[in-house]
This record gives sequence, C-alpha cells and structure tokens, in this order.
Amino acid sequence: MNTVLSVLKDFAHFFHPKTKKGRIWLALLIVGTIVGIVLLKSGTGDTSAPVVQNRAVETASVSSFSEGASLQLIGTVSATNRAVIQSESAGRVVGVPVELGSAVSAGQIIVQLENASEYASVLQAEGAYEATLASAQVSDVSLAEAKNTQQTVQNSVISTYRGAYTTTSNVMFNTLDDFFSDPYFSTPGVKIDTGGNAAFLNDERFAFNDILTNWQEKSVAITSSEDLDAALVEAVSYTQRVIKMVDIFITAIEQESSRATLNGVSLSTYAVSLSSVRTTLNATLGSLESSVTALQNARELVKKAELGGTTNEVSSANAQVKQALGALRAAQANYNKTILRSPIAGVVNSIDVQTGDFVSSFEKVAEIANNDALEVTTYVGQSDRELISMQQEVLIDGVATGVVSTIAPAVNPSTGKIEVKIQSTSPELINGDTVIIALESQVQENKPTQIQVPLTAVKFTAAAGSVFTVEDGKLVAYAVEIGAVRDIYIEIISGLTSDMEVVVDARGLTSGQEVTTITN
Repeated sequence: MNTVLSVLKDFAHFFHPKTKKGRIWLALLIVGTIVGIVLLKSGTGDTSAPVVQNRAVETASVSSFSEGASLQLIGTVSATNRAVIQSESAGRVVGVPVELGSAVSAGQIIVQLENASEYASVLQAEGAYEATLASAQVSDVSLAEAKNTQQTVQNSVISTYRGAYTTTSNVMFNTLDDFFSDPYFSTPGVKIDTGGNAAFLNDERFAFNDILTNWQEKSVAITSSEDLDAALVEAVSYTQRVIKMVDIFITAIEQESSRATLNGVSLSTYAVSLSSVRTTLNATLGSLESSVTALQNARELVKKAELGGTTNEVSSANAQVKQALGALRAAQANYNKTILRSPIAGVVNSIDVQTGDFVSSFEKVAEIANNDALEVTTYVGQSDRELISMQQEVLIDGVATGVVSTIAPAVNPSTGKIEVKIQSTSPELINGDTVIIALESQVQENKPTQIQVPLTAVKFTAAAGSVFTVEDGKLVAYAVEIGAVRDIYIEIISGLTSDMEVVVDARGLTSGQEVTTITN
C-alpha cells in the first residue's frame, strides 16, 4: 500500500500542472492518449477487402488516324529574324540599358562590359596613328622638295645641252672651217698638211653638216619630259669628236714653219685661237658630264623621298601608316567587343545577365527577335518527303494555318531528316512554342488508304509489336507488322483494319487486363 502511494505521489509530482516541466509532460500524455484511442477505433472498423477499380482506357477508330491528316509533325515556332547576343570577351557587366520585352533598333546597345583598359588602348593607338600621319606629311614635303630640285636640275641640263650646241657649232663654223676649202662639199678638202688625218677630217666635217642641223632642232624642241640622259650622251659624243679635230689641227700647225700662213693669216695666230677653242670645248664637255651626274643624283633623291613619302605605291611612310592604322583598328575591335549591340531590330525576348555579373567569352547574354514574323521549323523522314510540297497548306495546333515555304533539298546526314519551314501569320502562334502540324494530302485514285496509329497505341517487343482492342471489358492483343515512324504516328503494314477500335495509349497495359472503355 505504501508502494502504491509512493508511485502516485511521484506521478503527481512529474505531471504537476503548476510546474513548466510538468505541464509539458502532461500535454504529451494527453496527446498520446487521444492518438491511441483513434488508432484503436480504426482497427475495429470494416475489415472487408478494398474494391479494385478497373483502369479506364481511351479507344478510337483506326480510320480516324488513317484518314484526313496523313501526316502529323512536331514543330518549333521561331522568329524568322532572330539574333542571339553572345559576349566576345570576358568581363564584368557595367550596364544593361534595355529591359525584357522592350523594342530595340539595329545597332542599339544591349549590354556593356567594363572597358577602361580597352578605351585607353584606343586612345593610345589613335595618338600613334596621328603621329605617323604627321610624319608622313613631313616626308611628303621632302618629296616635293626633291621633285623641285629634280626639275631645277632638268632645266639646267637643257641649258647645258643647248649651250654645248652653240659652243660646238661656233667652233666648227668660225674656226675649223678656215682649214677646209669647201666645208659643205662631200670632200671639204683640208688646206694644210695633217699627215694621214686628211681623210678622217674630211669625213668628220662632212658628217657634221647633218649633225649640227639635227642638234640645233633638238636643242630648240627639247623639254624635261624628253630622254635627257640620251641627249647628254649624244652631246658629249659630238663635243669629243670636235675636240679631236681641234687637236689634229693644233698638232699639224706645230709641225709647220713659223712663217707659214693660212688665208693670209699666220699659222701661229691660228694656233693661239685653236688653243683657246680647245679650252672652251673642254669646259663644255665638263659641263655635260657634270649634268649627267647631277641628273642621276636628282633622280636618286626623288626615289628616296618617294620611299619615305605617301604618294608612291610602295613607301616606308605608307607602310608605317598602315601599321599604325592596323594597330588602331585592332584596339577599336577589342573595345567594340565590350559593347554588345543588337544586329537587328526587334524585341528583347531574354536577358541572361545583370549589372555586376561576370561573363566569360562566348556566353549568351540576350536574345532579340522580330516576334511579328514567325515561322515553324519541323523535320520529316525521307519516306514522307512525297507527302509535302511547296506552298502546301497545313494546320497548326488545330487553330492556326500555315504554308510550306522551304523544303531542304536533301536529308541532313547528322539527323537523318529533311528540314521543312512553314510560314504563318496567325496571331495564335507564340515564339518558342512547340506545336503539332497536320499536313493534308490528296488520296490518289485506286490507292488504298494507309493505316497508321499513334506511337502510344503500339506495345513494342524486341521483334515486333501489338495493338490492344477491348472485348467484353478485357484487353485483347493483336500482333501487327509495323512500318515507318512518322513523328507521333507509326505505319501499320498488316494486322489491323480501318474499322477496328484500338486503345490509344497501351503503356502499362497487359493482355487480358480488365478495363473500362472511354470512346473518343
């Protein structure tokens, strides 16, 4: 008895409502008691077996799949004018000046990356390019000066050429002709003894009749555009020939008696005159030879200046300008990679970044599309190619219409399909939707209707397939020979007739299973 009282006392102390701990334990005791009572009552309820409900299946006539729409395809709606904006370089996003759904124009900035260093590189390249242009302009000034110098030299050469003619003709007509009996005759006749040189002198004097005539005509007509080098060479040759004639006469006079005369004039007087003439001719020859050198030097100076200027097709200045321009274009290209623009006008369909994000190279940041101009892209097998044609009308999702606008000329080897594009202006279509396309075909005369059923209606095995019908509330399997798959349909070669009712979805079903039929 004392033991029972002790236990009750401890129980009352443990669950005492005036203590916080006691109240908690008392609440747990009450909850546990209620749960036990509920479980006890549920265990004493109806113990009969649960009612098993038959699975409901949908059936449809084979003819509903085989007639009318001969081919149904799955397609994707997309904008005909669409652009995916990708980053060309890595960087941190510092600005996104457009919002989702906003209209943008071609060239409008979509995302801007941090580009302080790229902008600095552009400024540096611009400075280098401008400095190179300035240097090239200085080179062009040097080229102009070189060409002016060349023109001055050419004018001087012409004057020297004309002076050589004047000097040589004066020597011939006013001095040397005194030593010939008839200077203009074919055999002029030397008046003094010149040893074995008489024939040479006669020939030379006769030749100079034509030489001096031609030389005079050239000296009057010659310009800087003429071949001055050839003219100088010719003048040098003529002057040297006259000098040789003068030397022969000087030698002949030296061998004559000091008292000998010519044309009533002492030969010693002619000796003095010939000596003076020779000095003049030597000076003329020197001027001609100097002109040759001066002309060559002027041309070399122009060539060097052209290599340093920009007017020549190949020049160091042009090369430096091109190098500087190339560096500038490279810097500008790197800078432009940090400013991502829309290449087309359209609507912002997606923005994948926000200010502060770090993007890597070739990461998608936005998508722009013209949502008012849509097209549906689908694919058909090679066996179904004959069922479609250009400008063929199609039904899209049962509500929209479209027209076949493009059919790929060949099968894509990677997919084994032929790409087909369908144009549609129906407002029911939304960019990015997946739709079902029904193609109406013309049934050829005397050609049997092709039997096809949904892929879901076929129970596939390793070697063949079967289709279920419902007889007396139970599934009955019919073995079928299957043909080509046409997107959501498959061709049935044998095993079915068009008037049979088949189960639309055979997944999870077995032959003999009791079912409830829902007729489509």
